[in-house]
Amino acid sequence: MSRNNPTRASQHAGPISKSTAMDLALAYRDMETAETLLTQILETMDRKQVPDIRDAFGRQVGGLQLGVPNGASGHRLFDVPWPLARPILEAYIASKRAAIAALSEKARTEIGLEAVR
Repeated sequence: MSRNNPTRASQHAGPISKSTAMDLALAYRDMETAETLLTQILETMDRKQVPDIRDAFGRQVGGLQLGVPNGASGHRLFDVPWPLARPILEAYIASKRAAIAALSEKARTEIGLEAVR
């Protein structure tokens, strides 16, 4: 065990892998982006306004689009009601937090730290 940190294993394994670091960075970025979007949507809805979202041609869009990309056979729903944005974004943020927790444990293992209990 290390003198400075009793949770460290006796042998330090080294830095975390590039893929773990990348996965952590992307998960944090996605979570922060979703949190920002959720905040903006909630502030707009609190003012009893519909968010001013426009398509590529500058036309106001009345609802959200929800899609599953799959090449030429992708599926998309149009005019998804705004109130559905909150539970969708909250679930997405929760999934990213869970991914970050799992990736953090993976990183601890890679550098030779014991799991946090």
